[in-house]
Amino acid sequence: MFVVHGLPHDPTDHERVIGWAVIRPAPWHLVGVFATEYMARKELQVRGDGYHVQLGSYKLGTQDFRAFTFEL
Repeated sequence: MFVVHGLPHDPTDHERVIGWAVIRPAPWHLVGVFATEYMARKELQVRGDGYHVQLGSYKLGTQDFRAFTFEL
């Protein structure tokens, strides 16, 4: 799995960083966590169906990624 170094820490949990992830929900596959949506979408182009880009919080050294949800 790929993780960009230097991602900002999640202010609510310093074991986590905030970034753009390329994921497949089922079966779970966290491809990587990127600094920008653009970089994540470039990676998405080489992946098959079922993969998505989401902004969220990633616990370093694990497969634990929590997508942010926004309500307007």
